[in-house]
Amino acid sequence: MLYALQALKAKPIPVQPRKKASKNVFGDLLKSINLKEYQDFVRQYAAKNKSFKTNFELYFAEKDERIDIGEKYEEAIQKIIKKHSERGYLRYRGEKNVAKEIGHLLKDGHHLAAKSNFRDAFALAKAVLKQLMPVLQHNDDSNGDLSNTIYETVDLLRAISEAEQIAPNLKEQVFQFIKQELDNPDYFSYGDMGYALMEVFQNLAFSLNRPQDFIGLLDDQIKKLPSYSSYRKESFLKQKLDFLELIGKPEEVAALVQQNLDIVEVRQGEVEKAIGQQDFAGAKTLLKEGIQLAEAKDHPGTVTRWQQELLRVAVLEKDTTTIRQLAYHLVFSHRFIPAYYQQWKATFTPAEWTEVIEKHITQTSKAISQAWENEKKSYWRPAQPPLLQTLAPIFIQEQFWDRLLELVQKENKLDTTLSFHSYLAPHYPAQLLAMYLPAFEAYGQKANGRSEYASLARKMLLVMQDLPAGRDKIKALAQRLKEQFPRRPAMLEELDKVLKKEPVSRF
Repeated sequence: MLYALQALKAKPIPVQPRKKASKNVFGDLLKSINLKEYQDFVRQYAAKNKSFKTNFELYFAEKDERIDIGEKYEEAIQKIIKKHSERGYLRYRGEKNVAKEIGHLLKDGHHLAAKSNFRDAFALAKAVLKQLMPVLQHNDDSNGDLSNTIYETVDLLRAISEAEQIAPNLKEQVFQFIKQELDNPDYFSYGDMGYALMEVFQNLAFSLNRPQDFIGLLDDQIKKLPSYSSYRKESFLKQKLDFLELIGKPEEVAALVQQNLDIVEVRQGEVEKAIGQQDFAGAKTLLKEGIQLAEAKDHPGTVTRWQQELLRVAVLEKDTTTIRQLAYHLVFSHRFIPAYYQQWKATFTPAEWTEVIEKHITQTSKAISQAWENEKKSYWRPAQPPLLQTLAPIFIQEQFWDRLLELVQKENKLDTTLSFHSYLAPHYPAQLLAMYLPAFEAYGQKANGRSEYASLARKMLLVMQDLPAGRDKIKALAQRLKEQFPRRPAMLEELDKVLKKEPVSRF
């Protein structure tokens, strides 16, 4: 026995190498199965799995004319929706999953269209829209997954309808189907899918020489719109104008334009035509009428737009008086716009401008101060006349830095000072530092919570970066605040960034 054990140790038993598993078990298995076994498996599996049966029939639909491809696609989509639904509504993330699975079908639809199988591709597109639109109506699609799928379906319809090889009778079927679908207001209520579908219908109407079908559809859509749907009405009218121009109906275009000059884009188009023909008088008439109409509708944005166009015409006519009036109005009537300020300024000589701007500043200051005086009993009355907001833009344009500093000092608020920091820091570093130090200290004593501590540290670091002469004083202040509030760990951490001078982004 001992001898046998020693012999075994001397001559190790060779280990037989394991057979490597085939890398393609599935492929090899397919080769080894005969036809009857294939058929038996498909028959049994189809009986258990209805989705497999539907997909199998879809895949081999070309082999049997009895298969209703449209019905099979509807079944497949219904099963996808049902799989991700509960009590008639899609479950959490159901919209994304439904969109993903139908998206795979739509890719197949584009492959079918690429192979000129437009009949089956159209059947798929019809099935998707019929089944998915009711789902969109009754489920939350805030992420846009379902509406994006409908856009993709419209793209498939576009690819089918624009294909050169499509048979005329099938093209007609697509045309009639889209016409019927556009009668569903949900295409417009839940996004802009209706406008995309309308574009496909317009192209089909043009290529099939059926302009009246498209115009009639637009007219029907406009008639059905409620009075508050001005955006959709304007969109349909502009589409009608574009189509009439496309099919060469200039008289009808002109008549429709005159009937709808209340639409901003329509009026803008007429203004552009007048300017292009150098009919400045006609352009000004259109614009002044537009202003009156917009004022009557209480649309201040449209009023401003037409005033900007009047200024454009005045520049083309080199009408200095009108440029001066309109630029002045535009720069001071709403928010300050530097471009209009410079246009106003450019209408004066340097000597004239000095007198004009000083007069404006004096009158503005007087008006604001008087209004402030009249509000002595008001609870909301500020400590100083609110000159800064109105005059600061002028002082910046004119580079009146001393006057700007004076108003900022009177305001004496940390955030206000910081908002004008980039203008004043290069000119008045010492004066700004004298304002920042007490403001930082007051902010630090009132600060509460990590976000406010971090805000203080950011502001201190940025001022240190722009006012290097004040670094030591700001760091000393940070140290004092640390010593004053030793039991605020978040504050200590943020102030340590100031003491370590960590870089931060600009405010």
